[in-house]
Amino acid sequence: MENWNIPNINGDTFRNMLFSDRSSVVNKNLQFLLIYDEHNALLGGTNMNDLYWTGTIWHYNDISDFTRNKAAITQQMNNGICDAVYLGHNKFVVVEDSGAVQITEIVQLTNEQSEFQFLERACQHDDSILTVSGFSNKRNIVTGGMDCCLKVWDIEDLVATYSYNFAHTDIITSTDVKPMCSSEFISTSLDGIFKRHDCHLLAVTWNTVSDHLIAVGAADGSIALIDVRQTENPLYESVEFNRGIHKLLFNPNPERKEQLACCSDDTFVKVFDTYREMLPIFENNSHSDFVQGLAWYKDDLFSCSWDGSVIKHVVCSSDNNSS
Repeated sequence: MENWNIPNINGDTFRNMLFSDRSSVVNKNLQFLLIYDEHNALLGGTNMNDLYWTGTIWHYNDISDFTRNKAAITQQMNNGICDAVYLGHNKFVVVEDSGAVQITEIVQLTNEQSEFQFLERACQHDDSILTVSGFSNKRNIVTGGMDCCLKVWDIEDLVATYSYNFAHTDIITSTDVKPMCSSEFISTSLDGIFKRHDCHLLAVTWNTVSDHLIAVGAADGSIALIDVRQTENPLYESVEFNRGIHKLLFNPNPERKEQLACCSDDTFVKVFDTYREMLPIFENNSHSDFVQGLAWYKDDLFSCSWDGSVIKHVVCSSDNNSS
């Protein structure tokens, strides 16, 4: 009976533990994948199976193999990481669940060795940042997250030059910028703006060629194609998944601008033809956990998942699929 009164010493141990004393977790839940070119790619993950949610960033100079031991640089972060965006082939921005924005540069030490150099860090959000997008001028980014606030940042000084505190009334889930523009962007939130009925919006992407066309994903598994010049009625809307949409991404190839890659809170990766009423042209169910990241490179689609794997998908053109 007396032992029941002993304080939980494990709690004190964890509270007083330094970051350097924590054991590293190799198998992270992968959150995002970015491919700048065939020699520059970033993979980000957050350990969600431990008392401390810490992140890891991997840089690859060869996109043919995304296994962890093939990474050119591996860097553990003090906080969980949610999203990232490239500023150039050797510079990128990572956003954290701590509400911080981190600018990092890849520095080449020798022909075979490189490292991350952390340039600037700022924390002006009041809660976790869930999404970041970069404008074409490579100087400004937009962030949004759980504090329901959108911020536009000047990367040169790493200050939030604009804050939209009342743009949404609930958690901001996704952002994307207008192609070849330094001032316009789109955002989605759990407040459900753009929908004709109440439904949480989880993902948005802007077509890189048809700059009036966006795709919006919702918690009911539906995807809506919307003309930003008249947002009252979607051009097309249909339920494509059994679970909420997590990420949408148009193919940046002008010759395949109609291809829309999608993943939900599930193991499926799908590609649709948006010019043919969301005709399915590709589907893969190889992942064993939720797919979180999508990245196009040339005509191939890459996906990463909480299962720790990265898979390359060969997507044929819509004409080849219909023949």
